[in-house]
Amino acid sequence: MRNSSLISIIIPTYNRAHLIGETLDSVLAQTYQDWECIVVDDGSTDATGEVMVQYIEKDARIQYLERPSNKSKGANACRNYGFEKSTGDYLQWFDSDDLMHPDKLKIKIGYALAEKADIIVDTHTTEREIILNDNPKVEVFESADFYVDYILGKKPVITNDVMVKRALIGSLRFDENLHKAQEYEFYTRLFEQNLKYCFLDLPLSFYRESENSISKNTSRGKIKQVESLIYLSKLIKNRHKDNPLLVARAERQGRKMYKSLIQRKKVGMIMKHFKFFRKVHHKPAALFILFIGYNLVTGRGFDRVKPTLK
Repeated sequence: MRNSSLISIIIPTYNRAHLIGETLDSVLAQTYQDWECIVVDDGSTDATGEVMVQYIEKDARIQYLERPSNKSKGANACRNYGFEKSTGDYLQWFDSDDLMHPDKLKIKIGYALAEKADIIVDTHTTEREIILNDNPKVEVFESADFYVDYILGKKPVITNDVMVKRALIGSLRFDENLHKAQEYEFYTRLFEQNLKYCFLDLPLSFYRESENSISKNTSRGKIKQVESLIYLSKLIKNRHKDNPLLVARAERQGRKMYKSLIQRKKVGMIMKHFKFFRKVHHKPAALFILFIGYNLVTGRGFDRVKPTLK
């Protein structure tokens, strides 16, 4: 019988043979020892499998699984499958190209137990050398509507930042239709419960943005990522239609995506989501068609299609 709480570290990976070894070394270096690490491969075509064989032979706490062929391709399906195979009392999702501070798990589980917190959130840094503050700012609170502040961007977090008590997840899963902001959408649903939060102003992960990262692909206009943001805006707008602040947030994101598509001359995608874009601009169909044409021709006039304030 265990005397401590098992933490399940779940890592989706795809073609990270050159990076995942360093990530796993940072897991092995954890000063908190009661963990299992489940790496789920999304169909790598490089030497990821060969690297993983070395690590599962090195430490029995590391597992290497392949995403089942009947599950959708993508990190979300891998995260969901990893969760289903995990047994930990707490879940810590992590990315296969980032690094943990040696005390990441020790510090977070310490606060989880001391504060009886359901959600423990640390921060991250883009600096490889992490220097910890001996007296970090700690914010502990209980809330049933924190999700509103979260959706509004008042406390942004990334996947690596959040550790969550397993019992709270239930039937919740990452949305496998999303290729961008998947943790944002997942946490909006998770945080709708009455939970006790512990926020640590302490960077416990080194976040590495690689050249083929999702955020960079989105900035380059990759279709799947752009579609994901439109899909997410629709979800939030419909799911929280009785909350004007959240509707306004979703519509603002929709207008940003419209502007981005106009600037890239992606007329087909604009017409595909014409009804949504028209609604987030609060304009009649005929008038909105005229504005699309004007925006395309001049590359200007976006401010004129913002909804009129009453």
